[in-house]
Amino acid sequence: MSYITISTEKNETYSSISNLFIDHYMTHANGEFVKIYLYLVRLMSYNMPVSVAEIADHFNLTEKDICRAIKYWISQDVMKLNYNANGELTGITLLPLEEKKNDSDMLSRDNIALFKIPADKAANKAVNEKTDNEKATNKKNKEAASSKKAIPSKQNISPELISRFEQDTAFSDIIFEAETYFCKELSSKDIESLIYIYDSLKFPFELVEYLIEYCASINKNSVRYAEVVAHSWYQQGITTKEAAIESVKSYNPLYRPVFKQLGIERSVPTTIESAYIDTWYEDMQFDLPLILEACKKAIIQKPTSANFAYVNGILENWHKNNVKSLKDVERLDKEFAKQKTFDKLQAKDIQTRSRSFETFAKRDNNAQLDEMEKLFLQEINHK
Repeated sequence: MSYITISTEKNETYSSISNLFIDHYMTHANGEFVKIYLYLVRLMSYNMPVSVAEIADHFNLTEKDICRAIKYWISQDVMKLNYNANGELTGITLLPLEEKKNDSDMLSRDNIALFKIPADKAANKAVNEKTDNEKATNKKNKEAASSKKAIPSKQNISPELISRFEQDTAFSDIIFEAETYFCKELSSKDIESLIYIYDSLKFPFELVEYLIEYCASINKNSVRYAEVVAHSWYQQGITTKEAAIESVKSYNPLYRPVFKQLGIERSVPTTIESAYIDTWYEDMQFDLPLILEACKKAIIQKPTSANFAYVNGILENWHKNNVKSLKDVERLDKEFAKQKTFDKLQAKDIQTRSRSFETFAKRDNNAQLDEMEKLFLQEINHK
C-alpha cells in the first residue's frame, strides 16, 4: 500500500501527547474517555481553573460522564486528584506514563466489569452472557425470597480492617465513587458502612456502584441513607444491579406518597403515571412536599375527578411561575386571590356603570317623550 505524510499549512499551536499513551493506553480505552484525557492535556497549557461542569458543557456530556472518565484514568495510573488540607479537591495531576509489558493487562476482567468496555466481539459476547446469567439468577432469587431475610448485624470495624479494605482495588473504587457522587470526603463511619454493605451484605461491586448512583439521583447524598436502601434490597433478595433497577422502577419512593395523597390503592404505577412523576421530579425539579401539595390542591378543586393530568397542569403552572417552595405556592395563591378579587370588582364596576347608563338613557328618553307630548298638546290647543 502507499504511505502518506501528515503536515499542516497553518502555524497553529499543538498539545504534546505521549507516544506511550497512544501505543499502550489509548488503544483499549473508551472513545469518550480518550477525548476527555486529550482535553485535559489541552487545558494543562492554560494553567487556569476549570470546573467539571465546564468540561461537561464543552462535550455536551453529563458531569457523571466526566467523573467516570477521570475515574478510569486514575485507575490506569494516568492521573491523580489533588486535595488541600481541608480535604477539598483542588486539581488533577497528569502522571508520567509507563510502557505496558502486556497490553492484555489493560483488558482485565475487573476493568471490563467496571467500565463496560468490551475489548472485542468475544468479550462483548461474554459480557452479554454474564448479564443473561445474572438475570436468570436474579429471577431465581426473587422466587426463593418469599419472606424477608434477616439483616446481618453490624459489627465494630477495626482501623486495621479499614486499612486492609482501602488497599482493595474494587473497594477503593467504591470509596472514590461515593466521594464523587456525594461531593464530599467520606468519614470513617461512612467507610465502615460501605465495608458493611460490601462485605457483610455481600453486595457485588456493580450493585454497590448502582446503590450510590441511585441515592445521588434522588438527592440523598448520604452513606447512611445508602445503608437503609441496602437493607431494603437485601431483604428483597436483590443480588444484582439489574434486579435493583427493576426494584427502583416499581418502588420509587415518590410513587407511594403520591398514590396515597390521590387515594390510589395500587402500589405499582402505570407507564403514564410513572412518566408524569418522573417529569415532576427530574425535569421540573420539584421535591416531594411540593408534588404532594399539588395533589392536595387537585383533590380540593376536583374532589371526584382529580387525576395525574390535572396535577400536572398545576405543577406546570408552578414551574412556569418559578415556584421552588411551599412559601412560593402561598405567594402565588395570594397573587391569584388578589387578581380574582380585582377582576370581580372590575366586573362589578362595569356592571354598575352599565346599569347607570341604562337608567340615564331611560330618564333621558322619558324627558324627550314628555316634551314631545307637551308640544303636541300645545299644537292641538292652538288649533
